[in-house]
Amino acid sequence: MRLQSACAVTAALSSALPASFALPALSPPYQLFLRPSAPPVPIVIWHGLGDRYDAPGLQSLKADLEATEGLEGVFVHIVEVGADGPADQKATFFGSADTHVAQICAQLASLPEITDPSLNPSRMFDGLGFSQGGQLLRAVIERCNGEGLGGVKARNLVTVGSQHMGISALPPCPPGSSPFSPCRLMHLSLVRSSIYSPWAQQNIIPAQYFRDPERIDEYLAANEFLKDINNEREGDRQVEQGGRDGVVEAKPRNQTYKENLSSLNRFVMFRFSLEQTVVPPHSSHFTVPSPSASNCPRPPLPIDPSCYPTPLPYSDLPLYAEDYIGLRKLNKRGAVVLNVCEGPHMDIDEECWRKITRWFGERGWKGEEGEALA
Repeated sequence: MRLQSACAVTAALSSALPASFALPALSPPYQLFLRPSAPPVPIVIWHGLGDRYDAPGLQSLKADLEATEGLEGVFVHIVEVGADGPADQKATFFGSADTHVAQICAQLASLPEITDPSLNPSRMFDGLGFSQGGQLLRAVIERCNGEGLGGVKARNLVTVGSQHMGISALPPCPPGSSPFSPCRLMHLSLVRSSIYSPWAQQNIIPAQYFRDPERIDEYLAANEFLKDINNEREGDRQVEQGGRDGVVEAKPRNQTYKENLSSLNRFVMFRFSLEQTVVPPHSSHFTVPSPSASNCPRPPLPIDPSCYPTPLPYSDLPLYAEDYIGLRKLNKRGAVVLNVCEGPHMDIDEECWRKITRWFGERGWKGEEGEALA
């Protein structure tokens, strides 16, 4: 309305003035007023195990984001690890997580819609990671934020059903899967090779975030991906083992990872209320079941998936208490948000999607839940 009023006044003045009189050019304040608003912060999506960047479901979510009120003009990028859809799907099962992360860092840095200041004046992006895509996208932020992404930094990281503290059971294959499906071949490969063997740790993606508390020494000795992005070291104190204080660290923790993650505006984590794929389900909230939990059996999950053993409080988790990656720093300033989507793993209904999308666009600074951070 203000712009229409200004135009009307200008037209009226023009008709009232002599023909030889020219109105002055618009002054800088009016020029600024006429400039289009800046586009929303771009959104980067990393899908989960068994999915592919060109899947109809993902493309539908992308279209929905682009059509959401307040996100007009948003650039949405679904990461592509494979050269085509089938190759991208296969890459969710096989390959090196470290290689995938490095590839996506380079991919994002090559996109002008993200790195060009004229196209993305915010110099930020929001990350949306589904299932295992959550910890992979977190790795991108920890390892490449800023300089590694052409000077662009992550604003919000939203993960949905992810496995930040790993898994202690492999995800099941869909019923009726072909014996030659990537999922069946993955399971067969791990039957033939120990999950903590060098081959599995370099070639099977879920093995690279397999963190069995009953085999924690094997995990700390063999794992290269999850242990690294969680800044864990051999000899770390473990709640499950009653503590091993006094052990000298093999090497110092990566402070860049800690600085990059703690620079987020918000770290938002969703788990599913009827989770049976992520074991333990607490991993989606970056913790593990309490060793003293007596309310429900500990994993493997009971028949009733709504009965979970009590999760370990953050304050009791060494990764948090000693702040390996900046999770405590984030939480202390109210930047960690835990939420629940009703239903089984990756069954995203309208209500769940509404909770997710509130973290994008202008309202993504506070997500309708508290004040924006300084």
